[in-house]
Amino acid sequence: MRALWPFALGLAFLVALLDATLYQVDAGQSAVVTSFGRIVQSRVGSGMHAKIPFVQDAHIFDARLVNLRVEPQALLTKGHKRVLLDAFVEYRITSFRRYLATTGGSTHKAQERIHEAAITEFRRFFGARTLAQILTGQDIKSLQEGLSAQVARYGIAIADVRIQRLGLGDRVVDAIEKRMAADQLAHAAQLEARGMAQAAKLRGKADRKRAKILAAAYEKAGIIRGQAQARAGTLYAAAYGRDPRFFVFYKSLRAYVRSFADSQTTLVMGPNSGFLRFLKNQGPYHK
Repeated sequence: MRALWPFALGLAFLVALLDATLYQVDAGQSAVVTSFGRIVQSRVGSGMHAKIPFVQDAHIFDARLVNLRVEPQALLTKGHKRVLLDAFVEYRITSFRRYLATTGGSTHKAQERIHEAAITEFRRFFGARTLAQILTGQDIKSLQEGLSAQVARYGIAIADVRIQRLGLGDRVVDAIEKRMAADQLAHAAQLEARGMAQAAKLRGKADRKRAKILAAAYEKAGIIRGQAQARAGTLYAAAYGRDPRFFVFYKSLRAYVRSFADSQTTLVMGPNSGFLRFLKNQGPYHK
C-alpha cells in the first residue's frame, strides 16, 4: 500500500497540472488570458486551449447579447406625472480588455453599473418629456444612445432598450380615459354628421327623382283621362243623337241607382219633382 502513495500523488499532481493548463471556451463565449494581472491574450475563440499553469489565468466571458431587467422604478415626467417603469436592456461586451480592467471580469459588478446608469438615464429621459411623448415612444433611440455613452467606459455597448410596462397612477389613468372617451365621442359625432349629410344628399336626390316620376305619371294619366273623357263624350253624344228619350231615361235610372244605393241617404222633394217622373205610373217615355 505504501508503494502506491507516490503513484497516487503523481497522478493527482498531473490532474491538477492539466486542470491549470487547459481551459474550454464554449460557442458564444470569448476568453482573455492574463499573467499577473497583465493581459497577454484577448478574444480567444471557442475550443480547447492551453495556458502556462499557475502563471496565467483564463477569464471567460459571454460574447452574446445579454438581457438585463431594470427593476420597477417610480419616475416623474415633464408634467410631474408619476409613472412606474418596468424595462430591460440588452448589452454585449465590446472590449474585453476594458471590461476586465473596470469590472474585474465580474458579471454581477458589470450589471450593477449598467443598472445604475440605466436608472439615471431613464430619469433624465422621462424628466425631459411629457407623458404623451413617452407613451407614443418618441425619441426612444436617444435613450439607448445616452445609456450606451454612459457604459462605454466599461467596454460595454447597449444593443436595445425596451419599456416592458409603464404603470400609471389612478388619477393619470382617469385623465387618460376621459380624454380618450372625449376623442372617441368627437370622432363619433364627426362620423354621424358626415353620415347625416350624406343621407340628406341621397334623400334629396330620391325626392327629386320621385317628383319627376310622379309628374310624368300625372301627365300621362291626364292625357289618358282626357282621351277617355273625349271618347265617353263622343259615345254619349252618339247615343243621345240616336234616341234622346232613351238616353234621358237611362241617365235617370243611373241617377236613381246612385241616390238610393246608400241606405243612409235621405231625399226631401215634392211629389211633382221631375226627378221622380219615371217612378210614377206613367209610360217610361211620357213627359
